[in-house]
Amino acid sequence: MGERLTKTAEIIEYEGVQILFNDFTGMKGREFADAFRANNKAMGPKMAMKKDWLSVNVFSDCFVDEVATKAIIKVHKNMVGYFVAIADVGLSPMQAMAVKMADSFSGSTIPIKFADTVDEAKKWVVEIHKERMKQQMKPAKK
Repeated sequence: MGERLTKTAEIIEYEGVQILFNDFTGMKGREFADAFRANNKAMGPKMAMKKDWLSVNVFSDCFVDEVATKAIIKVHKNMVGYFVAIADVGLSPMQAMAVKMADSFSGSTIPIKFADTVDEAKKWVVEIHKERMKQQMKPAKK
C-alpha cells in the first residue's frame, strides 16, 4: 500500500505515478465535509513540495449536502495550481452535476472525469499526467 494520510486519504502508486486516493464511501453530510477538509489539511505540506498531483476519489453511497458542497468548493479552490487531473468514481448523475457546479464555482480548470471504476479512474489520471509530461518535454518553438 501507500502512505496513509488520514482515515480516507492515501498516496498510492499506479504505473509508477503517485496518486492521491480518497475513499469517502458511505459518508454523509458533515462527516463527509469533515473528511474532505481533513484530507486537504493533510495534503498541505505535500502540495508545497510537488505541484502536479493526481487525484482519484471514491464517492459510492455518499450524500453531499450544503455543508459538504461548501467544503468541496473551498478545497477545490485550494487545489488549483497543485492538481493536474481528478477522477471521481461512484457518483450518481445528479451528484456528478453538483460536483461540476461546485468545481465551476471554485474557479478550477482542473480536468475532471466521472469514471465507472477505480481502475478506469487511475488509468485516466495517469494518461493525463503522461500527456502533460510529453508536452513539457517538447522543445520550445523558435
